[in-house]
Amino acid sequence: MKVWLYVLLQIAVSTEIALGGMLDPSFDIGTGANGLVEQVLRLSNGKVLVCGNFTSFNGKDRGFVARLNDDGSVDESFNAHPSYWVRHMSVQPDGKIVIGGYFTAIENSSRNLIARLNQDGSLDSSFDPGSGAQVLIAAGIDGNVDPFVFWTEIQPDGKIVAVGNFRNYNGQSSTGIVRINADGSRDSTFDVGGGLDSWGRVIKLLANGQILVGGWFTSYHAQNHNRLVRINSDGTPDPNFLPIYGDKTAVYSIAVQPDGRLITSGHSENPDGLFLQDVVRLNLDGSMDKSWPGAANEKTESLLLQDDGKLVLGGYFSALDGVDRQKIGRLNADGTIDSSFSANIDNFVWTVASGGPGKILISGGFFTVDGQSRNGVARLNLPEGTNPGIPAPTIVGAKMNQGKLEVSVTTVSQHSYTLQYSTSMFQRNWVSLGGVSGNGGTVMLSDPTPESPRFYRIAVQ
Repeated sequence: MKVWLYVLLQIAVSTEIALGGMLDPSFDIGTGANGLVEQVLRLSNGKVLVCGNFTSFNGKDRGFVARLNDDGSVDESFNAHPSYWVRHMSVQPDGKIVIGGYFTAIENSSRNLIARLNQDGSLDSSFDPGSGAQVLIAAGIDGNVDPFVFWTEIQPDGKIVAVGNFRNYNGQSSTGIVRINADGSRDSTFDVGGGLDSWGRVIKLLANGQILVGGWFTSYHAQNHNRLVRINSDGTPDPNFLPIYGDKTAVYSIAVQPDGRLITSGHSENPDGLFLQDVVRLNLDGSMDKSWPGAANEKTESLLLQDDGKLVLGGYFSALDGVDRQKIGRLNADGTIDSSFSANIDNFVWTVASGGPGKILISGGFFTVDGQSRNGVARLNLPEGTNPGIPAPTIVGAKMNQGKLEVSVTTVSQHSYTLQYSTSMFQRNWVSLGGVSGNGGTVMLSDPTPESPRFYRIAVQ
């Protein structure tokens, strides 16, 4: 009996701290992807592009890139045929899609690591990269010796900046970085010099025409630039911006605050303690802002800066600012943890992106979100955009009845209430039991097979 008294105590505690699952059930991907979804990108019409190392999506033949409808179903009107893994996508104002990755062909036409697709997914033959990106800089940490394009961005003038693990573009030296004209030819006015000494990972275009590039490198243009460089519009490095992250470090994501300060994330195993928090804010000159307390305890793959200054982070971590957060979390503008944002993801998040008003999209290697099956892609409701004004349910009673755990709660009409449990004292990997619709009165939620230990909460949608 003492065990069940302990479990019932946890019901009350979990109800207070974990009200309302963040998963948006209206975005239902079915069985989802059969592999890693590396990027998710919402289009202006509400549809969603996904890419990665998968060959099917919700049981349909969709190799390495797919487009989803606003409800998560596969868009049958979009069919793309890259030969292999797509790592990144950028969308032009005309709706055409620039893709980069490991592939060497599209629709049996040679396209080494970079290509442009029409809106329906077919190859845009007017974009001809020639022999494309070729020749490895250095083997990846997983031992992979194939070159790749990791990231692409489209400038306002229509030119395309690409970074990755390659030495040449269309037979000309352009190590780790290249700028490409709208027709696919190399932009020779963009002087990269000797390029990067190791591969580039992320690009952020600045409003003044400069370009931020992060990655594994320690030099650019034969000058010392440690993991992050700011590049002028002609390709030369900006000597007034010199951040230092140290050895055994990589920058994976960049967010620009309104005052020009940067927040960067990534990973470090530097023994001298540099960047071990895996997320940091930089001052305007690139020095680290030690007054900003943001910190993660593992790889932080993606950052999304909201209009209100709050920062959503995704990655491999299990804690932010020392607080339990599984693979995703949010910091306030001052770097402190946002206690209102808490979702449970069972595996790593690779990309966090806007999902429309009050929502975000995530992709990665996960299988469940808030206890619900979501292979590789999910949409979450932001706390400030979800269930406004719904009062917290009050537990009227909880008891064991013929081997079942029964919990009586007050409800509000037109909303659903679901009892969830976790077997971890850190409240991870929530499993949803049967939900019921609110009727304005009291409803009964139950666990028909309770076992010890279980920690309970009530999710409201």
